[in-house]
Amino acid sequence: MAAASKQPENPPLARVVADLYALLPSEFTAARNARAADAGRNGDKDLAKRIKALPKPSTAAWLVNLLADRKQDDLAAVLDLGAALREAQEDLDQKQLRRLSTERQRLLRAIVRSARDLAADLGHPVSEALAGEAEQTLWAAMTDSAAADAVASGQLVRSLAASGWEEVDLDGAVADPDSVRPARSGSGDRTAATSGTAPSPAKGAGKDSAADSRRRAAAERLVRKLQSELQDAEGDERTAQEAFDTAQQEVDEAAGRRDRLTDEIDDLRERIRELEREVSAADRQAGRLERERDTARRAARSARRSVEKARQKLADARDAADAGK
Repeated sequence: MAAASKQPENPPLARVVADLYALLPSEFTAARNARAADAGRNGDKDLAKRIKALPKPSTAAWLVNLLADRKQDDLAAVLDLGAALREAQEDLDQKQLRRLSTERQRLLRAIVRSARDLAADLGHPVSEALAGEAEQTLWAAMTDSAAADAVASGQLVRSLAASGWEEVDLDGAVADPDSVRPARSGSGDRTAATSGTAPSPAKGAGKDSAADSRRRAAAERLVRKLQSELQDAEGDERTAQEAFDTAQQEVDEAAGRRDRLTDEIDDLRERIRELEREVSAADRQAGRLERERDTARRAARSARRSVEKARQKLADARDAADAGK
């Protein structure tokens, strides 16, 4: 006897997101709904709900996702240049900043032009304005490492904007924040500055001088101060992350509610079309019945006239019979 067919296993959300956000915008909604339905049929209602809540990316976001999917090396070059720019900015190296800024403009123009060509080849050309929005998103990714990770993930939902070298707002910017992996870290000297370790003091040939002792004590105090600041910063980070997680959950719930309302609107429109067809059928039936009624009315009037004539003839005949008696 043939073995019973095994129920297919649901893919993790991260893989579904990677598949969906690589699609053309015109294919996204149908594919998302189909994947959600598959997950529901396989018994994973939570996954089905999370897939159904995935928002359709804006066209500019899709254009950047296209680069992450099909032009990974070109995108990596842009993001690596962004890391170098951030380091030059932190070091206040104006000469390096000017040189890298010129390279940035060249790279951004080239990669956006490549993205537009690729989109046109796929049958989904984009306007100059949307291409500019995509370029703005790539520039934002160059100014902020977290934004760079979001862009490299290939699951942008909306475009990004930079405000100088400030942290880029990423609220609701990616489909599945939990699957975005940090790909870049700061330079080694900045890492060492926050690691809680101080550089080893240089070893002299003779006995440490009083100045060396004072420098060592000052360095130890600095290390303790930095460690305390690091702990405070880590606490602030945890608090901010919790607030972000809560806000993201609310955004996801709002997006899911919007999709449910959209589905309800579609159902109502279909019901309206059905009722309009029923009204048309009822109008046709009413017209036919009115015509039958009018015909029956005329027949009844004719019958009444015939009855009246017959009665009159009968009355005349009776009168004649009575007169002959």
